Amino acid sequence: MMDIQIRNLTQRFGSKTVFRDLSLTLEDGGLYGLTAPSGRGKTTLLRILMGLQKPDGGSVQPAGIRWSAVFQTDRLLPGRSAVEQLLFVRGSRRDRDNACAFLSGLLLENSLHQPVEQLSGGMQRRVAIARALWAESDCVLMDEPFTGLDEATLRQTAQFILTNRQGRTLLLSTHQKELLADYPFRWLSLPEE
Repeated sequence: MMDIQIRNLTQRFGSKTVFRDLSLTLEDGGLYGLTAPSGRGKTTLLRILMGLQKPDGGSVQPAGIRWSAVFQTDRLLPGRSAVEQLLFVRGSRRDRDNACAFLSGLLLENSLHQPVEQLSGGMQRRVAIARALWAESDCVLMDEPFTGLDEATLRQTAQFILTNRQGRTLLLSTHQKELLADYPFRWLSLPEE
């Protein structure tokens, strides 16, 4: 993999410019936190990086990056267990034991095989995080991954993310920067327009 070059990105919604000529370099294997007030373009930037939204101007290089992501909504498969969520993005029935072991870093064993809709919101959030880390990708994006988690669970989950990102570039947006001060994130902020 190589560095991700974000060059001169501009995004408007009607008469509102969210960002103009935004340029950043995400170094290969870097650990980044993105912070800005609501409405400043954090989610928009992540959507552009994944190719889900076309910017009004600028570019993201190189092309062909394999992303895995946690969205603001968990987007879990209904009727499937936590283990099946992981196996859906990578693996087969033979990988079930590995998926169980991986998830046990975030969930109690008795919850691994329950349909996700029977899990609490915080547990569902952790399944979504585990699924993004389990997927084969070059980079991991996480949009407000700690929403709904109490402080102790946030810290446990942050450590799980750091332990399991496997050297991949990681960019997460958050409003909880102060709770992550002990972790080695390089903090980025989006400029005011």
